[in-house]
Amino acid sequence: MQNINQTKMEELINKLLSGEGKLSLLLLEAKEYAENSKDERFIEFIDDELNGYTGKKIPEYRRINAEIVGDIQDSFGRFVHHQFPLDFSKISDKIGFDISTTVSPDGISFIENNLESLTKALVLKKMPIGQVSMLNDILKYNNPGYNLTAAYYRFGKASLQYILDKVRQELIIGLKKIQKSQKPIESFSMPAMSLDKAISVFVTYAWGEADFNDLIISFVDFLREKKGYNASMDRKKSQEETSTNFNRMMIEGIQNSDKVIVVLTETYKKKADAFEGGVGSEYQLILEEIKTNTNKFVFVSFGDVKFNTITPTGIKGREIIDLKKDQDDDFNSLISKLNSQNIIEFSEVNETLSEVKKKKIKPFKL
Repeated sequence: MQNINQTKMEELINKLLSGEGKLSLLLLEAKEYAENSKDERFIEFIDDELNGYTGKKIPEYRRINAEIVGDIQDSFGRFVHHQFPLDFSKISDKIGFDISTTVSPDGISFIENNLESLTKALVLKKMPIGQVSMLNDILKYNNPGYNLTAAYYRFGKASLQYILDKVRQELIIGLKKIQKSQKPIESFSMPAMSLDKAISVFVTYAWGEADFNDLIISFVDFLREKKGYNASMDRKKSQEETSTNFNRMMIEGIQNSDKVIVVLTETYKKKADAFEGGVGSEYQLILEEIKTNTNKFVFVSFGDVKFNTITPTGIKGREIIDLKKDQDDDFNSLISKLNSQNIIEFSEVNETLSEVKKKKIKPFKL
């Protein structure tokens, strides 16, 4: 293994951490270190991210939860619906996989260029003709006289940004692994670092009336002062730097926190289901992250509202904590989720299995 310039590698890691530079160029720079270290898996990862995953297994972070929308004509050839939301969840249940999930196998450079050219928060990806034909048969079965002429995967722009962020994370992990394997050229001592052991919590919500926004601030401060969590939110982070990049702040808040509390409201549901604005981008990121980290997200309500009016479609069926009720128990349900501890402690399984008491059959006699 050749000696690696630790200073330049550290500069590369800092660029990745800060989000600077085009990721495609940083991948090329990282490849040199991977080749020098002869880390075959790291080299393969970089090559796949640069060239795409054609004919190869797609990583989970490149699978995107989307909504299927379509263009529909009547029997006279007139368009009656354009990009109309279509629900094929029952078909997905029957065939055993979600047909509304799409993948992004392209190289990082292609994804970066697409992101730069996108002016809207929503992305439309055309579905293959074969799939459109299959969906058209299903549509016509239930709606005679209608034809599906085109169908698209519709998802938030944040899903593509999520791919770039995950690749940055993997690059940082790979480079730090190489750093550890290298013997230092010069002996030096690092200053002791104080680690904050408090659980980090990011609280996210949809902006509403001033009173509601102030209530969120009070909630975050309550978690910090009374409950001992390193809680944060957009209003706190935006005070800590000038020219805040809210998209970057939101992504980092979700990805870098131990727990994320999502305060659900009717406004949040409306914006999330429409993938609208910052809430829409954030919601798409949550849908991606929750696939591999289900214990990270805690969905809450401030009470006095029916859950079906505040729950976005993509998270229906997930547990929601009514904080107004939970406060009567000193927020025990919320704390158990944030601490990842069960409230009810069940006993260990006894090593001795209980035996079934057999019932003897009486002799046959007339």
